[in-house]
Amino acid sequence: MSPRRKLHWASPVVLATGLLSVGPVGTLAQTTSATCLSSFSWMFNSKNQSPCQVASYLQGACNGGEFSIPALPNGTHYTGPYADEQNPCQCSSVTYNVISACGICQNHTIVNWSTWNFNCSTVYPAVFAPGIPDGTAVPQWAYQDLTTSNAFNATFAEAVGDNPESTASHPQSTGSTLSASTASASLTASPSPTSSGSKLNTGAIAGGVVGGVIGVALIAAVVVFFMMKKKRSRIPPSAQFSSDQKSHAASSTIYTDTTPFVPQMVHPKLYDPSDPSTFPATPAPPTIMTGSSHDAPMSPHYSSPSMQPGGFYSGAPEI
Repeated sequence: MSPRRKLHWASPVVLATGLLSVGPVGTLAQTTSATCLSSFSWMFNSKNQSPCQVASYLQGACNGGEFSIPALPNGTHYTGPYADEQNPCQCSSVTYNVISACGICQNHTIVNWSTWNFNCSTVYPAVFAPGIPDGTAVPQWAYQDLTTSNAFNATFAEAVGDNPESTASHPQSTGSTLSASTASASLTASPSPTSSGSKLNTGAIAGGVVGGVIGVALIAAVVVFFMMKKKRSRIPPSAQFSSDQKSHAASSTIYTDTTPFVPQMVHPKLYDPSDPSTFPATPAPPTIMTGSSHDAPMSPHYSSPSMQPGGFYSGAPEI
């Protein structure tokens, strides 16, 4: 029976002295004393196992079925295997992901993937070569690709979720590796365009919007110009004077006829005893006009036959 092993952990003080802990020999089991915070319940698999328990199963697969995951003291984190302890279980990115989740759910820091596998002669990215052991189920988020990120991404893991899980009877399907870049695109409502296509589409849309606005503005300006021009052509000449001219015209409402007045000469008929119409008119009695409104009395005005130019009737009978 292989000796029972305990996962290494390290702190700045321990690393300075070069000391790492190894668990004592014990009974055949996968155990952990680590406890996850309730806010990380999404990390638990369908068997209600924490990532710390799943990690003990995976590492025990290369150690005769037993492995212990200790709880982390304050200011510590889990470390990768020694050179003489490295194996396909320890050097798998699946194991690294679940043990990193175990550290995060305890509110501790983690090391990156390249630091974890530093002593590994062979690295197993996104695959658990020994096969999933009985009694556990590996969440889907444990298969995320670390080629680009080089570290476990808890936010991405939560977005991916638990299913489909990998078990002893249902191992991981070929080609099901997940990366943060590809999976983030698959989580959107529709396929995301490439970055270059997005830039081109954004530029085309922006250009179209600006061009449309400018075109509408030009058309509106032309329409307004012609409407104003047409309106001015319909205004009568009298309406084109300014307000001061209008007031001046309003005060000049008396028109004078420039045509000189030429009195018409009426030639009276000559006296004819047989024609009563030629008889002289009876003189009207004198009229005395008084005006009470005047300070001085008005002289009486008498009417008498008016003197006519020579050659016309003078008022006396003519033979």
